[in-house]
Amino acid sequence: SVCSVSRGFCLAIMAPSSVKLRRLTEAELPSSDEPVDPQALQSASSILKEIERDGLPAVLKYAVKFGDIKAEKDTFVIRKEELKSSFDRLPEEQQGVLIRTAERIRRFAQAQRDSVKPTEVAVPGGFAGQDVSPVASAGCYAPGGRYPLPSTVLMTAITARVAGVDQVWVASPRPAEVTKAAAYVSGADALLTIGGPAAVGAFAYGAGDVIPAVDVIVGPGNQYVTAAKSLVSGRVAIDMLAGPSELLVIADDSADPSVVAADLLAQAEHDTAARVILVTPDSGLVEAVERELFVQLQSLPTAETAAAALENSF
Repeated sequence: SVCSVSRGFCLAIMAPSSVKLRRLTEAELPSSDEPVDPQALQSASSILKEIERDGLPAVLKYAVKFGDIKAEKDTFVIRKEELKSSFDRLPEEQQGVLIRTAERIRRFAQAQRDSVKPTEVAVPGGFAGQDVSPVASAGCYAPGGRYPLPSTVLMTAITARVAGVDQVWVASPRPAEVTKAAAYVSGADALLTIGGPAAVGAFAYGAGDVIPAVDVIVGPGNQYVTAAKSLVSGRVAIDMLAGPSELLVIADDSADPSVVAADLLAQAEHDTAARVILVTPDSGLVEAVERELFVQLQSLPTAETAAAALENSF
């Protein structure tokens, strides 16, 4: 074990094959990553240029290529009526979870909206002020990878509705029933079953008379979605450039090793590209967390993904 004496902490790098944590000195810390992956940027740029030029045919071409739909003639837009049917097919318990969660998000979003008000004050020679107006349309992206993320649908689409956005679309590749149900509960107008840069391009440029060009694109995604959002920013507004899931745990000898391990794994299981970091002044805690990681991985359904993510972590 190697710990930084000058700084008084141990930084753990995960070695998932043995569930051991390698300690790093401050000098061994990796440099920060580029916010957008260069290879993803090149790939996304090519796709977006084709969509801007060719419109819907290009969107469908890449949707088929990446497995979002099987053929270009397949349905790729789900309207409100079918979204409601997906909600109706859910067990009552899941319906209740979606409704309760939606109400919590809606309540807080309304409080945020109410805190920002139009203002006008007299100044020499006239008036100065601010106006608060919603954009006309929003595209809300929800990843559709290893696990459905209805929470992302709720947090983006409901917020848009509370803000007063007139037209709200959701995009999520290969959406699960619960994702479609979340779009219904959120009040979305439609769900695009296409993901990646193709979805971002469809929202940024529009695609024929089927998919409207929107004013803002929000929601997280993989490195290709992030790259695409960075490229269309300026033509449309975006919320942020979301990177891989990350978690930093800072703990001392009072921390419960089982809780620390559970927190690390809860983030690591999101994606093989996720990254978790443990910083502690206590080498004994690291050893205890190692043991807990081993125990918890044995019963974790997503152990394969989490173990792969631990290899990226430190």
